[in-house]
Amino acid sequence: MADIHILGSEILSCGGNLIQTLQKVKNQEEMLSFRDGISFYSFEKHIEQNQKNIYNALRQLVANIVTKIPQNKKKSTAVLLGTSIIDWYLVDAINSCAYEYKKTSYSSQKTSIDSYAQELLSEFELGSFSMSINTACTSSANALLEASNLIECGVAEYVIAIGLEVYSPLMSDGFSKMELISDTHAKPFDKNRDGLVLGEALGAILVGREDSAWSLLGGFSNCNSATITSVGASGDECVEVIEEALKKTALTPKDITAIKAHATGSLSNDEAEINAISRVFESGVDFTALKPYIGHTIGASGVVEIALFMACIDDGFIPKTMFCDESILDGYKPIKEHKSCNGGIFMCNYFGFGGNNISLILEKKI
Repeated sequence: MADIHILGSEILSCGGNLIQTLQKVKNQEEMLSFRDGISFYSFEKHIEQNQKNIYNALRQLVANIVTKIPQNKKKSTAVLLGTSIIDWYLVDAINSCAYEYKKTSYSSQKTSIDSYAQELLSEFELGSFSMSINTACTSSANALLEASNLIECGVAEYVIAIGLEVYSPLMSDGFSKMELISDTHAKPFDKNRDGLVLGEALGAILVGREDSAWSLLGGFSNCNSATITSVGASGDECVEVIEEALKKTALTPKDITAIKAHATGSLSNDEAEINAISRVFESGVDFTALKPYIGHTIGASGVVEIALFMACIDDGFIPKTMFCDESILDGYKPIKEHKSCNGGIFMCNYFGFGGNNISLILEKKI
C-alpha cells in the first residue's frame, strides 16, 4: 500500500469538536460524567437519543469533510460507516417489549443506522458505494483500512470513513453485567485498574491520493480470540496483528515513533496488550492511551482516536496517559507527561471484543 493520504478529519466527543477536545487533552482535563448511575463520557451538548437527531449531528460533521473533496470528484467518493450499534429499532423494540415493568406497544419503523452511509451519499451527491461495518471496538478502524483498499483497487478516489457511537442502554447494561465498568475512571495499564468507561462520539476521516502531511501506510486486521469474548493474557493474538502490520508496511519495531494503544483499562485486555507490546518492542518504547480523556467509544474509537491523536501531533505533542501510576509490567509504562513530537511513524492498535484485532500505521512527515 502506498500514497494513501489523510486529507481531513472531524470529531464530536464529550469534549466538543476536534479543536475543543484537543485543547482539553492539552490541559489534561478529564471529561467524565454519568449516565444511568454509572461513569460515562457523554457529548458536551446532549443529543436527544433518536435517529433523526443523531443523523443530523453526523450530517453537520460530514458537511465539513465534503468541502475538502474537489467538486468534480464527488461522484468518485465512497462512504464507510463503522459502528457497534445494532439496528436502532431492534433496541427500541427490546426496551419497549422485553421488560414487564415498562412494556408498551411497539411499531417498527423498519429503518436502521445501517442506512446512514447511503443517506449521506445521496444528500451530498457523492458516489454509489457505501458500506456499514460492525466489528465491535474495531469497526471504524476497519472502515479506515477498507477505505484504503477501495482506493487501491480503483473503486473510489476518495473515501469518507465514519465512526459512530452513541449512548445505548443495551450496551451499558451488557458491559455492566459482565463487571467490566469502572466505578471511578479508566486507568489503562495501572495495577489498580478496575474496568473501562464507555463514551459516545462521532468522527469522520477523509482519505485519498492527494498529497498531505499524513499518510495511512497500511495495517492488518484479523479476528482471532482465545475465548468467545477476548484474546489470551499472553497477547499472542495481538502480537500476530502487530507483526503483520509491520510486515505489510515493510517496517521494523525500531521504525515506530510511538504507539497509540487500545488501552481499555479492563483487567484482561490491558494485560494482553502490554504483553504483546513487550514481545515486539524494546523496553522504553513510547506508548499512550486516549480513553481516559474521551472514554471507550467502541465502534467509533478507530476514527475518533486517530483524528484526535493526529491533532495532538500536529499541535506538537504525544499526549500523556492519565491515571497510570504503577504499570502492570516493569519496563513498560505509558508516557507520564505530554512529550514533544511533531511527526514520525505511529502505530494505532485496537484489540476488541470477540478477538477483533487491528493495527494501523500512520506517518506524519516533518
